Amino acid sequence: MQDDFLETLKLIGSKPGFERLNSKLGLERIRFLLEKSRISWEDIPVVHVAGTNGKGSVVTFISEIFSQSNYKVGSYISPHLIDIYERIKIGDKNISSKDFDRILSELKSYCEEAEKLMEIGSPTFFEVLTAVSIIYFAEKKVDVIVSEVGLGGRLDATNILNGKSVAITNISLDHQEVLGHSKQEILIEKAGIIKKGSLVSSCIDLELAPLLEKICIEKGATLKLFNRDFEAIEKKISFEGSVFDYRSSDNFFKDVKIRMIGRHQIANAACAINLAESMSSLGFELNEDSIRKGLEKSIWPGRFQVLRRNPMILVDVAHNPAGAKSLSETYNSLFADSKTLLLVGISVDKDIDGILNEFSKISKRIVLTTIPPRCANINILEEKARMYFNDISSFDDPLKAFDYCVSNLKKDEKLLITGSIYIAGYILKGRKLLGS
Repeated sequence: MQDDFLETLKLIGSKPGFERLNSKLGLERIRFLLEKSRISWEDIPVVHVAGTNGKGSVVTFISEIFSQSNYKVGSYISPHLIDIYERIKIGDKNISSKDFDRILSELKSYCEEAEKLMEIGSPTFFEVLTAVSIIYFAEKKVDVIVSEVGLGGRLDATNILNGKSVAITNISLDHQEVLGHSKQEILIEKAGIIKKGSLVSSCIDLELAPLLEKICIEKGATLKLFNRDFEAIEKKISFEGSVFDYRSSDNFFKDVKIRMIGRHQIANAACAINLAESMSSLGFELNEDSIRKGLEKSIWPGRFQVLRRNPMILVDVAHNPAGAKSLSETYNSLFADSKTLLLVGISVDKDIDGILNEFSKISKRIVLTTIPPRCANINILEEKARMYFNDISSFDDPLKAFDYCVSNLKKDEKLLITGSIYIAGYILKGRKLLGS
């Protein structure tokens, strides 16, 4: 039975998008699991990151800043690109399969007990993984936890953590069926991670600032806003990365370099610097040198990443209209008038029209694919794609779609894999593209 429990969880983690099928929000199940584990974790300082896009980038940036300052940092992200162990790291090392299996085995009896309690219920895949991460970080005595929110914030399992420093990266329309149908409603849900006394850094649009300011005042939290309290002055965006100046009331850093590409990544890096300033005020020694080194060392696979150069194959996991817009703007600024073949799959619950509209600004030539049940089926994608593209092919199997694309690239044409982290991860793993 124990082996079945472990294998079932791993199977869910290996099937693209399956973890969302039994998704439930609420803190009662994660609280139950952690109380049963009897591990002491509440005193570990936490940086908690929410937002529609950019969460993983900010987690990567601030985690590397801590690492460059010789702190032992545990980071927790979701979803994974290639395998489940990516989600839980100390420094740049994924949790080992041995530690992962050991903690899962410990949690099995607690999950069975919770399932029998009507007021608790069976923990979800994400809640179990969140418990694994917290237990693992506590066992390894990390100096700080940097955690990405799974979905929303207020009722997300990661909100069991008490964020000393909090980031709300940005707000756009996504997951409206759960979080609300306006940016204001979504912001309220995501700002649910703000605790009494939290130091909050945010890159939200200034039109939403009064609402976030009100929430922070109510919670006795301090808010620093991008383009009001801190700013980034773009200097250069190229294939080598991005360069910018950072200015706040505390610091002015000239010619900050990051390897991540795009204006949106400059904003994410600025948010991470502001988080570092907040954590410095709480006693962490994060100086300019460690901030610069941490930012420049940061890599976030699957985000405007060049996989091969001849032919050029790129991947970007933009999966909502705002992300697709950032991708199209960055792509077109770097590849003016270039020929591109798009390989696209999109999750069924996304704004497919909004995403395809942005992708069509890159190219009118597209190959569609899917992975059921998480991704939209081919017929739906084809019907919608006809409004935006004039050269459409489709395959139910993402690997066959990729092989077709590589075989049918025109002279000097690039291949861009995008639209879904699940599709991208499936292809990258299946065709061993990372590190190639």
